[in-house]
Amino acid sequence: MFSLRWLAASCLGVLLFIAFQIIPQLETAATSTGTSAVMDRQAARERAVSLAVTSFGVAREDIQRLDLTHFSDSDAVGYLSRSKLMNAYDHGMDERFPTDVYRSDIQLASGEWLQLSVHMQTGRLVAWRKLGENGAVWSRSGRGGSQNAAVGGDGSNAESAAIASLSRWGYEPDEWEPTGETTIEGALVFQSRKPPIGEAKVQLLVKPNEELMYRIVLPQNFKNYMERQQDLASTMTAIGYVLPEIVLFALAIVYATTYAKFTSFRRGWLLSGLYFVLYVLFTTNMRAGFRSSSESGLPVNDQGVTTLLVVNAVVLAATAVLTYFAAVGGDGLWRSMGYSLWPQAKEPGYGRRVLRSMRHGYALAFIALGAQSIILFALEMLLGSFVSSDTTQSSYNMTYPWLMPLIACCAGLSEELLYRYFGISLFRRWLTGMAGRLMRREPSRRAAGMLTIAAMVPPSVIWAFGHVGYPIYPVYTRLIELTLLGLLFGWFMLRFGLMAAIFAHITLDAMLVGVQLMFDGLPYDLYSGIFSVAMPAIVGSAIWLLHRLFWRNNAPPVPAG
Repeated sequence: MFSLRWLAASCLGVLLFIAFQIIPQLETAATSTGTSAVMDRQAARERAVSLAVTSFGVAREDIQRLDLTHFSDSDAVGYLSRSKLMNAYDHGMDERFPTDVYRSDIQLASGEWLQLSVHMQTGRLVAWRKLGENGAVWSRSGRGGSQNAAVGGDGSNAESAAIASLSRWGYEPDEWEPTGETTIEGALVFQSRKPPIGEAKVQLLVKPNEELMYRIVLPQNFKNYMERQQDLASTMTAIGYVLPEIVLFALAIVYATTYAKFTSFRRGWLLSGLYFVLYVLFTTNMRAGFRSSSESGLPVNDQGVTTLLVVNAVVLAATAVLTYFAAVGGDGLWRSMGYSLWPQAKEPGYGRRVLRSMRHGYALAFIALGAQSIILFALEMLLGSFVSSDTTQSSYNMTYPWLMPLIACCAGLSEELLYRYFGISLFRRWLTGMAGRLMRREPSRRAAGMLTIAAMVPPSVIWAFGHVGYPIYPVYTRLIELTLLGLLFGWFMLRFGLMAAIFAHITLDAMLVGVQLMFDGLPYDLYSGIFSVAMPAIVGSAIWLLHRLFWRNNAPPVPAG
């Protein structure tokens, strides 16, 4: 039963979520300079074509293709976030040197490329360069020339030419100091004479007629810190997540077979299949996101993106199979222990149970959002946690941003079936079995309850290890956060059943995705955000309606609790 105490906790969770996660974003939006609206992908493509024609003399008919990608300087975002300097950078540097850009890779009829980076809000050209067919920077002597041909033999002449190029593109030469450094492509490096933001300095890379790029130079100790953190995240993912996943895969098959008499192999096939279809649809929608994972700065060919999509689909297929066996094995384990946490569609009142689980899911998600807000705030205070950026799943890199909420359904279905339904039942069976052998009798109800709580910990930790690769630092921030949330979701499942836990997980992720969409600044993302928040209710109502239409002859529904 969902008592007033649970309802009060849900209301408190909403207030905490608003206070710690919504209001800070509103304050940031209120203090940002210029317009907060972000160009959508079509507008950005049109802007890039216009710039190619007007600023570089490219004929429209010579444009063979245009790949648009949202890129972000994740290290710079991390440094500014950690140092509380993001607002200062936005006011002082963002107009000419944004940390996030739309980059257009434009292939011309000649096979060469024109690479344009524009400000995502103003459409201003902030960086550009020309690339040959093989990705090498053009030289003035034509394709395939020496990389240093633009520099010439006289360094002073090269510097004068670079300064003239700066002036031609709207920069004040007096504000830039030559460093004496030359990049491997032959561009001269100039550093801003303006005071740095913290220790972050801006440099321009200038090669007349071929390149005018910029880079944000960060303190070496911070760069070393980020490298160590990323290496640590890779190690933690491999040891704490990938290896346990392989073991869980084998165990799920074993226990699904061993406990088949308590369940049916028809359990979970629809949910695991739905997970696979939705996730493939989600990944196909983010082709540009795969392009953004290239660190070379060169155009990413279609073959490379397609290969990544195929590999991703194979991994998703394996995860879907694991989810299926986890559903069967978990159901068999729980029913063998005398628990019925997941009703079958043929049971009386199933549709009403789904509606009730959906309502409970919203309330439980609000509790989880409040808990998450407190946990993240505490970790920020205690560990100095900060957030960087990740463009691989950016809404700006999605063909249809309104499909972004699909990730909430995928995570809720697979992770609750694997880590909560199967994971907790597996460790509970082991712990109660060991306790029974040690005491030579069945554990008492109190002891069994304590063992059940202990059984929640290992799968929660494994689930948390799977998220340490997210751009939140130190990387163990997510390990702590999601281990605690995993225990909370385990409690939700045991108290209200599997369907309520799935709806709670989906709703939590849908709320976070919805808020992100609303603040992303795309013209139509307010409606996408509203759809994301409403999606669990739409899904629950649809299941109830379908069940009512196809199972009319069921026994009277159970009373609503």
